Amino acid sequence: MIRHEGRELGPYSEPEVRSRLIAGTIQLSDLGLSEGATDWAPLSSFAQFATSYREPPAPPPTSAVPIQTKPPTPPPPPLDPGSLGSYTTATLQANERPLHHTNIHWMALMGSIFGAALALIFIVPIAMFASWKAYYWAWLLLIIPVFILLAAAVGVKTSELVITDRRVLIKVGFIRRHTFEMFISKIESVAVYQGMMGRIFNYGTVEIRGTGGSAESFSTIADPLQFRDAIQLVQSTSESR
Repeated sequence: MIRHEGRELGPYSEPEVRSRLIAGTIQLSDLGLSEGATDWAPLSSFAQFATSYREPPAPPPTSAVPIQTKPPTPPPPPLDPGSLGSYTTATLQANERPLHHTNIHWMALMGSIFGAALALIFIVPIAMFASWKAYYWAWLLLIIPVFILLAAAVGVKTSELVITDRRVLIKVGFIRRHTFEMFISKIESVAVYQGMMGRIFNYGTVEIRGTGGSAESFSTIADPLQFRDAIQLVQSTSESR
């Protein structure tokens, strides 16, 4: 017999008592009366039940302490506008802070160096032959390879790639100038493409895709992965505000 919540149940066999304990319809604290006995005793005092079944422990109390999250990475300190190019300085808005800048890699000069060397291969024999005929002015043709190298070097030197807390500002070239401006909030993705030489010398092509599918690509960018990471850092900082 089982006395549960003031009611007497049973009689039950031992297997029935075990199954009811497991199902939770009776508890070890309930009183039981074995066959032939006169006194009621808790079921926990019966060895056949106490060793074959244990009440599950109470779950630990939930803590009210909030879960601490890692604070977002702060943006880099602003750059000195005086150290940037004239295009960026003239384009910066009020209270706009430049945070990162890079430039065109020197590998962008390789095509011009090859072109200047090829020009020398043709110009030097022509100038020497002309000098034999007393046409010394032919040596002035050496201005052509010099101009090729100088124009390429000025284009690389005057290029500006700047990330501010609001926009991406890019100006590439000097004689043929290509400018690009896009707000950080309008940038959908930034892709970096590097070949084997690009990975060795740390340069590559950066493609910035804005909302709506428009994309701009810039080649031979120095340290393109850091440039991409700087854009993403400014994006995440702006979203967490």
